Amino acid sequence: MNDIALNREDITALSSDVRIAILKALDDRSGNSINDLAGELDLARSTVHQHLGILMDCGLIKMDGSRKWRTYSLTSKAQRILHPEKGYRIVLLLGTSIFTLTAGLFFIHSYVCGYTVQDTSTIHDPLMLIIGELLLILAIALWYILFRLRKAKKRYSI
Repeated sequence: MNDIALNREDITALSSDVRIAILKALDDRSGNSINDLAGELDLARSTVHQHLGILMDCGLIKMDGSRKWRTYSLTSKAQRILHPEKGYRIVLLLGTSIFTLTAGLFFIHSYVCGYTVQDTSTIHDPLMLIIGELLLILAIALWYILFRLRKAKKRYSI
């Protein structure tokens, strides 16, 4: 469902422990410069510069040169590689919304049908209607959130 397409360049870039360490360092604190990364990883600046070039070529990191120093941060592709579990939010929201919709319809049905007391009269409990309506509203709100997440996912997909 949330597949990440990797080509040969990506696999080559991810085959180095140093490049993986750079990705993890950028994941912890975005906006690092070469000096920050070299100090944090205890490597030479030239080594970090070489590995950053490889990561930039395959689209795993991006450079922001608008400031005095160049800073580096992860792209959405790298974030999906480092955190593949974030795609399950949509599945969880969909399951929860279906459950609340079903429960809401059940409570509204219980209100409409009512229940009989000692085979004499039918009682329609308004609490059932209120709970059913609230659950339906919650299902609609979850669908709205789901729609927004899908739209954002399509916008930032790689």
